[in-house]
Amino acid sequence: MVFSSSYFLFLFLPAALAIALLLRRWAFLPAIFLVSLFFYYWSEGTRTLILVAIIAVNYAGALWLGRSRSRLALPVLILVNLAALFWFKYAHFVSENLDVLLGTDLSRITQGIALPTGISFFVFQAISYVMDVRRGEIKADRNFTRYAAYQSFFPHLIAGPIVRFRDVVGDFIQPRISLDDFSAGATRFAHGLAKKVIIADNVAPVADAVFGLPAGEHDFVSSWIGAVAYALQIYFDFSGYSDMAIGLARMFGIRFTENFHRPYASRSITEFWRRWHVTLSSWFRDYLYIPLGGNRGGTLATYRNLLLVFAATGLWHGAAWTFLAWGLFHGAFLVLERLAFRAPLAAMRAGFLRYVYCLPVVLFGWVLFRATTTLAVALGHWSAMLRPFEPVSVALLSERTALTPYSAAALAAGAIIFFLPGETSFGRRLAELSAKRPSFDLVYTAGALVCSGALVLAGKYSPFLYFRF
Repeated sequence: MVFSSSYFLFLFLPAALAIALLLRRWAFLPAIFLVSLFFYYWSEGTRTLILVAIIAVNYAGALWLGRSRSRLALPVLILVNLAALFWFKYAHFVSENLDVLLGTDLSRITQGIALPTGISFFVFQAISYVMDVRRGEIKADRNFTRYAAYQSFFPHLIAGPIVRFRDVVGDFIQPRISLDDFSAGATRFAHGLAKKVIIADNVAPVADAVFGLPAGEHDFVSSWIGAVAYALQIYFDFSGYSDMAIGLARMFGIRFTENFHRPYASRSITEFWRRWHVTLSSWFRDYLYIPLGGNRGGTLATYRNLLLVFAATGLWHGAAWTFLAWGLFHGAFLVLERLAFRAPLAAMRAGFLRYVYCLPVVLFGWVLFRATTTLAVALGHWSAMLRPFEPVSVALLSERTALTPYSAAALAAGAIIFFLPGETSFGRRLAELSAKRPSFDLVYTAGALVCSGALVLAGKYSPFLYFRF
């Protein structure tokens, strides 16, 4: 069920809120669990049993970890979780490549495997729970309903944020639904919905048109327009979903960790990953990078660990060589920023110069990410972006980019608001206006909600990009 669909907005959400309010004093957790299972079952059907199995295994496994001193307990639990993720997400990809290398026919066995929506998110969330129990940072929760409600809570279930048990357990122990929380959550949800249906869905056709061009038809201008369009689409789509998830949780009295901090205002790739998909990057830092040794094993070991982590980050997004290449691309720039770029970046006293370095790198990375078929597609797009400028007729450019007045307006609005560094006078004045005049924020929210609702009722919405990850 999509947050931006009329079914969710006008049927499921009001019913879920009513149930939570009616049962908040004596059956809040069972209500949240059952409502979330229904939410997942709506789109996934019998694959809901996979989610229930993950919940049951990790609930029992955490209790086992709390009692057992065996060194095998945690590795066994992690392997069980990763085995489920591997089978549903990577088995067909691996079998296809083995068929090519060894001449086998394994892909015939795996071709019918369907990817359960959100499995990458709820498996990583489960792993964080059992690892925190083993480390002694939290105690295994003996209340099955509370753990199940946390693990299955529908706002984060299918596309994050990746919520850690220790960060929200207090809200699940003593759930409180207040008018202030509901108001703040509804406002945040409205902002996220506007990001999705007003901007992301309107720039998506531009990105689709450019990346769908046959090989050799890319020109300099359309290639850059396509890269910018996709950068805006994925940001507004995913951060819009995160805003909606955070807002929904707040409406139920649960507070989630922030997931984005103006990533396109970053002045280095290192900074970008402190701002982009924060709950995923912090997950890899705490549960892979640091266990690998982090930066404690010397310079070469640090570079190796960074590349391993970003290879895993790329593959987490999908079973394709382009995702692996995207992860290694970012990992390589993180290594370069430590190895060779530290002094030049420090010498750029004007933050704008560092911003000019960072943003094109991110855009080139998104080309890799979007070209989900082969690396040759991404390389062809890169080649067009790097060739000298060549004039193109307006008619041909419109044909190649599928630009319309709506998509052009969405591109312009997104670029002005989110590509400009937050330190610009425009960004400062907008923030100051919102802080000093709550009425400005109220009018903006109401306008966004009316426009978004009209588009939803007209059926102009699409699934979120991160649903497939």
